[in-house]
Amino acid sequence: MTPARQSDTLSNVTSTTRGAEKDTVESGGPDATHTVAVHDGREWHELEVQHGRTLRAVLREYDLSPHGWVTEHVNCDGQGHCSACAVEIEEGADDPEHWLDAFLSGRDLGRLSCQIEVTQDMALRV
Repeated sequence: MTPARQSDTLSNVTSTTRGAEKDTVESGGPDATHTVAVHDGREWHELEVQHGRTLRAVLREYDLSPHGWVTEHVNCDGQGHCSACAVEIEEGADDPEHWLDAFLSGRDLGRLSCQIEVTQDMALRV
């Protein structure tokens, strides 16, 4: 995401914090939180997420599930076998390590949210 686009995007974000208080610490610490901006097809949401959480779990917790109507019930439950939880990462994710995640990413088909740990600020579309 370009800087101009990011500032445009984040100016229309709804901020939400769950779990821990907004107590951002230097990245990597057990108490660190990261900002995850999520576009749900209608609007942007800004989530404060504890370092190391799996993106799929976070999205489901905030009712921003990456799954569609059918795949909400028919999926691999976060095991990285089905690609039903694919999201479009705009910025902030580490390179894929899982074979299916790397395959999809290499073809611009998204990333598996079940294989992404939140380790930095991110922006994505579900």
